[in-house]
Amino acid sequence: MDFGSLPHFCKREGSGSSRHSENGTDHCFSLNHPFHQQLYSYIKQQALSNKSAVPVKQGPFHIDLPEPAAEGTEISKTIESEFHKIVNKNRLSGSLTDLKVNDD
Repeated sequence: MDFGSLPHFCKREGSGSSRHSENGTDHCFSLNHPFHQQLYSYIKQQALSNKSAVPVKQGPFHIDLPEPAAEGTEISKTIESEFHKIVNKNRLSGSLTDLKVNDD
């Protein structure tokens, strides 16, 4: 385990005030505790496996909006439709599928 990578609140360093401890014992991360070793290993493994997940780079895009005078058209539905086209084009899985645009 890399003790240096732990957050400051997990280290036993501090003011030494008994106010922050209960009956003289500290409640913090212990490098020797089996649960903490397992938790640290799990988090480290998850962090390594998630490095490959990168957001899709999306450049600028153009949305054709209907003319304001056109009858029966709703700008919000057009924008929503364009977003869904982008999702389908990039095959994003679920990130924008529930997107709804309000015309407020």
